[in-house]
Amino acid sequence: MEKKRVIKSLENLDSDLKALLKKHYPDGFEGHLMRLQNAKNEPFFVVPLETSDTMYLVKIAVTKNSDGEYDIDEEENDMGDDDDNMSNQSYDEDFDDD
Repeated sequence: MEKKRVIKSLENLDSDLKALLKKHYPDGFEGHLMRLQNAKNEPFFVVPLETSDTMYLVKIAVTKNSDGEYDIDEEENDMGDDDDNMSNQSYDEDFDDD
């Protein structure tokens, strides 16, 4: 059986998935970011997260700095326990966008 594929924003992950993300990336996920493009050719950044039945791409908020590079937006990507709501690839239509 093929795993379900889901794109979900970090702030919308439940506490169990946030804990799994922390465990999977104990030193942070900055070095694991993949830049994708949506249907409007706008970039967004994700990190992969896999469970026994689902393959997630977790959207990470970034801001463009004055050098034209992207920085992780620390405030938007709070990895606290409270439950708030691949290189340059194109958006994969097989993933369910949340």
